[in-house]
Parts: sequence; C-alpha cells; structure tokens
Amino acid sequence: MPDNEEQFVQRRLLVASLLSAVAMMGYFYFYQPQGAPLAQPAEQAVEAPVEPAETPQIAAAVPQAATAAGDQAAASVQAEAEREIVVETDQFEVTFSNRGAVVKKWVLKDYKDVRGEPLNLVHQAGAEEHGYPFRLQLSGGEALPGLDDALYQVNAGPDRRTRDAVVEFKYADGVREVRKTFRFRREGYELDVETEVTENGAPRMHLIAWAGGFGDTAHLGDQTYSSVFYWDPAEGLERNSAGDAEDGRITNQGEYPFAGIDDLFFTAAFRAKEAQPVQVETAAIEIDPLVPDRDDLEIFASTAIGSSTGNQFELYVGPKSMNDLRTLDTRMAEIVDFGWTSFIAEPLFLMLLWTHANVVANWGWSIVLVTIVINIALFPLKWKGNKSTKRMQQLQPLIKQINEKYKGLKMSDPKKQGQQEETMALYKKYKVNPVGGCFPMLLQLPFFYGFYTVLTLVIEMRGAEWLFVGDLSQPENWLILGGTSIHVLPLAMMGAQFWMQTLTPMPSVDQAQARMMKFMPLMMGVIFWGFQSGLVIYWLTMNLVGVGQQVILNKMPGEELEIEMPGRKPKGKKK
Repeated sequence: MPDNEEQFVQRRLLVASLLSAVAMMGYFYFYQPQGAPLAQPAEQAVEAPVEPAETPQIAAAVPQAATAAGDQAAASVQAEAEREIVVETDQFEVTFSNRGAVVKKWVLKDYKDVRGEPLNLVHQAGAEEHGYPFRLQLSGGEALPGLDDALYQVNAGPDRRTRDAVVEFKYADGVREVRKTFRFRREGYELDVETEVTENGAPRMHLIAWAGGFGDTAHLGDQTYSSVFYWDPAEGLERNSAGDAEDGRITNQGEYPFAGIDDLFFTAAFRAKEAQPVQVETAAIEIDPLVPDRDDLEIFASTAIGSSTGNQFELYVGPKSMNDLRTLDTRMAEIVDFGWTSFIAEPLFLMLLWTHANVVANWGWSIVLVTIVINIALFPLKWKGNKSTKRMQQLQPLIKQINEKYKGLKMSDPKKQGQQEETMALYKKYKVNPVGGCFPMLLQLPFFYGFYTVLTLVIEMRGAEWLFVGDLSQPENWLILGGTSIHVLPLAMMGAQFWMQTLTPMPSVDQAQARMMKFMPLMMGVIFWGFQSGLVIYWLTMNLVGVGQQVILNKMPGEELEIEMPGRKPKGKKK
C-alpha cells in the first residue's frame, strides 16, 4: 500500500503486477508440486534403525519355533556359475542375475535418457554400493546373511525370454530355502512378484528392497521428487521423501493396498494381492545423480517393502500415467500428485488430454488451444475490468482536485481522513470499482500455477516436441551461441507482454511509476528464463491473445461519464 491513500488508485495496476511477480517467485521458492512432507502417525512412524525384534505387528506373525518339517535339513540348491537372464516385452527389457537373484537393469523401451538411449530405471553405481533391486533384507536395512552373493538356480529356459515368461530363482543351503518368482505378462507394465524364505522350515519375514536409486536420476532436479509412498485407508496417499529419512530410516506398517517408490515421472508400485499387514521402509542414500556436468552427490530415497507371510505382489514399473494407474486401481492415480493445485491442475490436464486426443495430436499445440479457450472464457471479465479502468481515467481530474485540497497534510493529521472519505464517495457516486482493472490479471494466477504443476508432473510432457522445442518439460535449448543457450520463447514472451502493456489503458501515473511498469516484461522474462518450455508457451500465448483482445476492447465504444467539475457545466452522457 503506498504512503498516501490517494495514490492507491493510480498505482493499483503496478502493485498488482509486482505482487503477482512476487507471488510467482515465492511460489517456486517454497512450493514443490508433491507438497510438504506429510506427518506420520505416531503409532506408525519410526525414525531410527529398527531391529527385526522391534517390528511387533509383523514379526509376531512369524513362528518362532521350527516346525516338524524343519527338523529335516533342506537339500542344497545352488548354481555352479553366474548367469544373466533377459526378459523382453513390448514395454521393457529386464536383466536378471542369478547372483543374489536381483535385477541388474530395468529398461523402459519407450522412454529415452539424456543421451537418447532407452531409459534404465536402475542406477548402476548406486546399486553396486547399496544393493540391486529385489535383494532381500530384514527390517532395519540388514541384508539376509549370505544371500546377496548366493548363486540361485534358474528355472529351465533360454537366457533371453519374451513376453509372458516366468523367471524363477531357487536357493537352499541346508538351513534356508529361498524362492523368487517373476511372472511377466504379454503387455503392459505390470507383472507378478513372489518371494518366500524359510529357515528350518519356518517362514522368515523379509522385505523386497529397491535400495540403489530409482528412476531417471539424470533428469535435472529429480532428487526433489524422489520419495516412497503408501496408501493408508484412513489418510489416503502418504509420502516419505528422501529428506524425511536423512535423520534415520522410517518404518510404516498397516494394511496398505499398495506402496512403492517414485521420482518425477516414473514409479515402481507394489500392490498387495490380499488384505494383510504390509511394512514399508524408507531410507536416504547418497548417489551421483548422473546430471551432465555435475559431480556432487545428492540424496535420493530408497525403499524396502514386505508382508508378514511371504510376499505376493502385483508390481507396476513404468511411467506415472494417470490413465494407466487408474486402470489398475482408481486410488493409484493419486501417485501423480498435483498437491494443493489439484482443483485447477487436474481439470486443465483433462482439457489437454481431450484436445490432444480429439483436436491436434501435439502437446505444444494443445497447450496453445487450451490457453486460447481459457482467455476467450475470461474475456467478459476483462471487458468489465477495461470499462472500470476507462472510468477511472475520466475521474482523474476530480481525484487530482481532492489530492490538491489535502496536499501537505501528514498522514497522522485527523483532517487526512476527509481525503479518503471524499475519494470513496466519488467512487460510489460514479459506480467505479477501484480494483476492477486488477481482477482479470490476478485471475490468471491460478491458471498459471495449474499449468506449472501439470507441465512439471505429467509424463505426457516428457520428451514432447513442438516446432523447435525438443522437450516441453525442460527449458528450451535449441539455439546455442558461443556455448550459451539462448531461450527464444522467453524473449518472444517479453516482447508480447511489452506490446500488450502499450495497448492497455491505465490511469495517469507519475514518471517514476511509468518507468517501473516498463521493467515488468523484463522481470517476467527473468522469472521464465529457466522454466519448462510448455509453461513459457502458455504465457506467450496468453500475452498474444491478450494483445488481440485489447485491440478489440480499445475499438469498442466507451462510456463517457457525466462528470460534475466545479465551475463547469456537466457533460452529456454518451454511449
């Protein structure tokens, strides 16, 4: 609010613009689309290493004494040499090793990494240090002794298998018997996973770990979105981020229908085949994020998931596609977490989906068309705001007279109250809303935040091309001059915003305020310089549509108020 009350009206557009820019910067500084870390229920969360004996709900379900069958030593079942088995489906290619019966690679064939190669969801260096996916471990992170290096026997079949293959690993050392089974399907990203461990014939509770880093770790900022999730029937989708687990391993227990690990665009979700207690552990690990030109280690989440009586899960490993996840379980669509902006982000995404499916099969042009539709829908509000601004222009002589009348008075002077009363009475007499011109501008902010969330989180934008843009989910980088990436879209956006600014009527302002207004396009360009290309396309389109709408508004016949100036006869009212 300016120091003088009478200057509020003159400066309202400037203040609204500055507040909008500050709100955007604050939003992107504090807000992460997945939301703030959720507090864990006191009876579930454990933020320190947990020994097997300290997990009463699940450990109690494991018999403590050997059964009669356990009195007979199990026959030794081991392989003589290390062997790799590759299973290829239409969606992925998975490489197993019988040493530990683990996954060495999980490659998604339809998605590329920063090098343009099929994306491997297993971080190789992280897995070598922390363990490969599907290693078996106890509560608290300790591996089952000797099993990581054990050579499992593999069921009969070739080293390379396709589609609905079954890969079964077995190991026995005379005391323990271990079995892992992976049943693949003809299509889709889902498969069945079963693990079983017995010791002297008694079931041994254990967890399936994905501990060495998950997802597209070369994606800039992927660390921010690395988390472990589970569905609590009472609370909905809960998350533990890597940052939550930096102070110690987090253990959650309950009858969770599904749980898993994810990053910005991909997930590995374990669905329990029946209602039973499930234990989910979250740990924080340091790995090289594989981001080009960056060598610093970053903190990522790892997880281990299991139930009390052996593990039987349906496993989804693939993109966080709302349609695919909703097909498996309507609740799983919430793995795509729009956070507090879901009230606007999800409808926007559905509009984009419909436009892409029915109008134009390109996500960039879909953004353009949806933006045009939104601005057409908001045009009546912009028209009313424009009328309010023009009315304010006509009242400037009277407002100036009021300001002159009280010029020189301090804000603490009781007479100063009369200035405000006269100004408000003037607005009331001529039916002018002093903030009417600001409302259309502020109304754009929810759509901006919604588009930001959608273009940040939805897998459909990853790798989507538009004209010279190679990836709508990343900043534009097609034009390189002298080793520096020149972002053409933000420059075009600044030009369009300045053009619209010159066309938009506003009450008279002093020269200092006018100069500040000219800096607004530059400020917005700085803010948008590193944003996703899709978001810049939205804002550029909005400015270009705004230019066209403002040209129409400026040509529309205005309303001339019948203003009563002291010492002057009132003007006639014209339409």
